[in-house]
Amino acid sequence: MKKRKEKGIIREVLEWCLCICAAFVIVSFLNSEVYALTEVQQCSMENTLFEGEKLYVDKIAYHFSEPKAGDIIIFLQNEINEGFYDRILNVVEDMKMKFDGEKRRNRFVKRVIGVPGDKINIKDEKVYINNKLLNETYIKGNTIKRTLEYPVIVPEGKLFVMGDNRENSNDSRSFGLVDKKSVEGKVIYRLWPINRLGSLE
Repeated sequence: MKKRKEKGIIREVLEWCLCICAAFVIVSFLNSEVYALTEVQQCSMENTLFEGEKLYVDKIAYHFSEPKAGDIIIFLQNEINEGFYDRILNVVEDMKMKFDGEKRRNRFVKRVIGVPGDKINIKDEKVYINNKLLNETYIKGNTIKRTLEYPVIVPEGKLFVMGDNRENSNDSRSFGLVDKKSVEGKVIYRLWPINRLGSLE
């Protein structure tokens, strides 16, 4: 009777362990391939996004299409995701860092300004794409050149990105073009705060 009871307890513990492991695998898969929830950490996207806002990131979007000018994206600077394995490792690393109370320093949210084939130029604190003035109603401040030399032709596999807060953004003007394989997903929705809830597309 005692042995049967002990076996029952062991079986229940094993079932709980299997359920927890299964939940972990499912959550890791969804976070790596389908969606992610993220929080704005800096002021570089003001007045579109503000520090502390919660965002929904679509990770499926760029499996079937390419990033386009105007998209707001999440990417890992200087970190390439070659496939499913790399994406899962990133999710696991994120979970570990969250548990340890740490934050990634190389995850950025920026707006795509130039895609492959585009010629980017900044003159008189204005942005020109393929010799045409870009109408940017969303920016804050003036677009200064920073360290990059212009004009810039965006090559295949790369993106030119900038923050909307042009005077307070570390972006392609400083660190150069972003590899498409560094892009984690497209920001499509603001979840928090409630009074700013809504689509970002």
